[in-house]
Amino acid sequence: MKTTIKIAWRNCWRNSLRSSIVIASIALGIWSSIFLMGFSTGLVEQRIEKMVNLEIGDIQIHSTTYDVQSDILSTVQDLETTENLLSYNPNVASYSSRFKTDAFALSPHGQQGVKLLGVNPADEMKVLNLAEHLEEGTFLDSKNTYPILVGKKLAKELHLKLNSKIQLNFTDTNANQITKNFKVCGIFYVGNDAFDGFTVFAPIKTIERLTGEHLIHEIIVKTKNTDNLASIATELQSNNPNNLIENWQKRYPEIAYGVDMMDTTMYILMSIIIAALLFGIVNTLVMSILERKKELGILMAIGISTWKLRMMIVFESLVYGLVGGPLGVFLGYVTIQYFGEKGLDLSGFGEGMEAFGYDPIIYVQIDPKYYLIYTSYILLATFIGGFYPSRMATKLNPIEAIRSI
Repeated sequence: MKTTIKIAWRNCWRNSLRSSIVIASIALGIWSSIFLMGFSTGLVEQRIEKMVNLEIGDIQIHSTTYDVQSDILSTVQDLETTENLLSYNPNVASYSSRFKTDAFALSPHGQQGVKLLGVNPADEMKVLNLAEHLEEGTFLDSKNTYPILVGKKLAKELHLKLNSKIQLNFTDTNANQITKNFKVCGIFYVGNDAFDGFTVFAPIKTIERLTGEHLIHEIIVKTKNTDNLASIATELQSNNPNNLIENWQKRYPEIAYGVDMMDTTMYILMSIIIAALLFGIVNTLVMSILERKKELGILMAIGISTWKLRMMIVFESLVYGLVGGPLGVFLGYVTIQYFGEKGLDLSGFGEGMEAFGYDPIIYVQIDPKYYLIYTSYILLATFIGGFYPSRMATKLNPIEAIRSI
């Protein structure tokens, strides 16, 4: 066996240029696919982290009719009981109760339909990190009687600045029209046009003065352990059946589905790359066998066993995987580490990415298990890939092979 392996190694390097090209193609293919997987993972993870920490929180609580009839009447039921339940739950870090309704915003320069959120600023900052994304001004910390916080995109469209007046129109529970002028106390920017352009915040006490009622339509919950969101939400739901309590994965299944599909996408990508590389390796070995027909015929004529001849060809295939596979994985690891720390700057496409809530700087990342999986896959694939050329070699007629040119 030792002699067979030694011959296989030497055969691979008889044509060093061709072998180097095959190994380089394997390394390049693996490196590029690892980087692509890291980029895709980083893109999705950053979007989810940004959305959860800035927009939706870990768990949301609504009335059971909220999704069917999301108007000002769809308030959280048994509010005091619900808030007490959250206050004494050991898994809940903090929560923020919100007033939420559709409104119409007007300025001297235009008008826009918006989602009006009435919040307690102190509670909101404990749950979401929106206060860290202020472009200017404060997070509703204002001496104005009617302060309002707007997104950068909305401010741009309505030509709003700090202390600019903006009129909000919405209806109360009796269908009475409420119209009030607010003053901009801050402008936030999270890089998501759907949020920055259609969401405004006002102190919930201000909203209560206008409506004359304490209305809570949504409670955003931040948990101490994000790994058990489903079980925490289930526990809360069992203790509060009159409301709908969902973790973000259940509330936004399309996003959760994208996360669940990530692993599948990884394996599909690896399979496609390995299949493409395998064709190249098999083609190289077939060419090598055709070039060495006379030599193989002599080996068969002097009595080399079919098994040893097959193993020699299989080991030649395996050499490409042993050299090119780890090299490609190593290059991929170095690239992931570098761009995971420095980030990949895509500012040139920034506006297009931010329109969908993605950051222009992507910090690539990948689960370390894929390095081992990829190495195992390529070694297994190159080992299997040698069987067809080896079978082809053993089918040669020794006499005809020796006589060949």
